[in-house]
Amino acid sequence: MRAVCIFLILVILNFNLLSNAKEELFDAPIDIINKVDCTLEEFCQKFIKDIDIEKFIKQEIENDYVIVSLDECLDVALKNNFNIKIQDKIYFSSKYEYQNSLSKFLPMLSTTSYISEYGGQILVGGVLRDRIHETALSVNMTAQHLLFEGGKQIFEAKAKKYYQKSAKHNLNFSKTKVVYLTSRYYFEMLLAKLNIEIYLKNLIERNTQLAVAKKLQKSGLGSRFDVVRSENESTQARIQLLEALNLFRLSQSRLANLMGIDVNTALMPFEDSIIEMHLIDLNFDMQALLNIAKNNREDLKAYKDIINSEKQVKNSYYTDFVPKPLVNFQEQFQGTLATSVRPNYIISGLVTWAPGENSIFGTLTKIKAQKEKIKMRTLEYENLLREIEENIINSFSTFFFNKKKVSVSKKRVDSADESRKLAMHRFNKGKGIFLDVVEAQGEITKAKINFVSTIVKYNISQIEILYYLGTIDKDIVLEKYKP
Repeated sequence: MRAVCIFLILVILNFNLLSNAKEELFDAPIDIINKVDCTLEEFCQKFIKDIDIEKFIKQEIENDYVIVSLDECLDVALKNNFNIKIQDKIYFSSKYEYQNSLSKFLPMLSTTSYISEYGGQILVGGVLRDRIHETALSVNMTAQHLLFEGGKQIFEAKAKKYYQKSAKHNLNFSKTKVVYLTSRYYFEMLLAKLNIEIYLKNLIERNTQLAVAKKLQKSGLGSRFDVVRSENESTQARIQLLEALNLFRLSQSRLANLMGIDVNTALMPFEDSIIEMHLIDLNFDMQALLNIAKNNREDLKAYKDIINSEKQVKNSYYTDFVPKPLVNFQEQFQGTLATSVRPNYIISGLVTWAPGENSIFGTLTKIKAQKEKIKMRTLEYENLLREIEENIINSFSTFFFNKKKVSVSKKRVDSADESRKLAMHRFNKGKGIFLDVVEAQGEITKAKINFVSTIVKYNISQIEILYYLGTIDKDIVLEKYKP
């Protein structure tokens, strides 16, 4: 008898009202319960199939979107990312500094000249000459060479060379980091989009259940508890959908900022689903992975070159104790307009020596300070190496367990979907209670959210491993990602 009554309640509805409300339902799904007294299960399922999730997101975020793919995002990010641009300028600055240090090996050249006009009476050798007029000319050309300043120039040039190499490694590392972050942010944005779709469908289901619960209560076949419970679930579904929309908008601006484009740009991933990527081979032990990272990580190479640069700076300080020779060559052209200009030259050598800076103590303290700086850089290198090892272990563990969770999560979705269908079937046949339907709907939503989240985490963990190993690049990611 109960099943017959439920059937009659669901059939005797104003289909014109439902048809007219369909567009309103799409435009404002969180207000469905205020627009329609009740919806049929069949109508709800048909509406879910007809959902245009991208149109819905555009409407709710109130911003036109730009459809993008992962390869497009990577291309734009590698071209426009501000960190890459900054590191590029640092590299070219270090390159010119190195060239400047090499220029110090060249001699210092200078030239001076003057012309003097003599007229009037001039005393020459005790004789006063009357009415003399003469123009004197002089041109001096000087070349000096410091002869490496006791080796200081050599060590300074080596320090700049290592610094340039370090800047180059940092530039390369910034590119690999951008590839990693762009891929990560793209997948997280795609996850947010998929979550919106899941929560939107859940909201429609919840509002359907609420409408049915209210109708059953009016007919005397339901209880106030079912209505209150359904209202709570509907409200919670609205909150989840709004939170998902907010997370999606945040993911859009984060990815746009990383790509170096207008942060207000509303990006939209073109995929409607997420697939598993297979980038990592499980047949590696931790030590082998760490060795790969040591050989490939550009930031580790940068640190090594910085340490070598600091060592060369320390060596340059020792040259304060070395005598400093100087060679000077000067050629002069002197004469007058009346006679002629005749050449002469001077070659001289000069050696200076001082016992260090500020009576030795200045140089000694500089050397000690530089030694401590080298120790600091070495500790920073070791600390970075430990962080990389930790990150490899964490990412590899996440990858390993998420690989197993993918299949388990898929089974959970299938089971939850079957449970929901059975709960609805039992309820329609009068053999189940409405609470079973409500709880089954909650489980299928949780299972779907967990499933897509697991796949995204599985993909991201592999990209993380490649990043921490220093082997990630755009081609590897795109080769394995073929939606």
